[in-house]
Amino acid sequence: MSCLKLYSTSIKSQQSEVIRILDGKNIKYELVDISQDNALREEMRAKAGDPKAIPPQIVNGDQYCGDYEGFVEAVEQNTLQQFLKLA
Repeated sequence: MSCLKLYSTSIKSQQSEVIRILDGKNIKYELVDISQDNALREEMRAKAGDPKAIPPQIVNGDQYCGDYEGFVEAVEQNTLQQFLKLA
């Protein structure tokens, strides 16, 4: 099974909201802190397909799910499982 990853830096409000929602829905994920490692920052940007992407970015295995705005939209539209590529 793929591993859901949440790329982040030291916790900011958007990242903490994503974490709160994932935890509240008992969705397992790996928190990847890019603040200490430029290689992880480049990995996140490569997976996002955007050289200027900023956290939070969400990836499931090798599939890019989206950013904070997409996540919030999926929560509001009750399509989070599809957004996270879990369904």
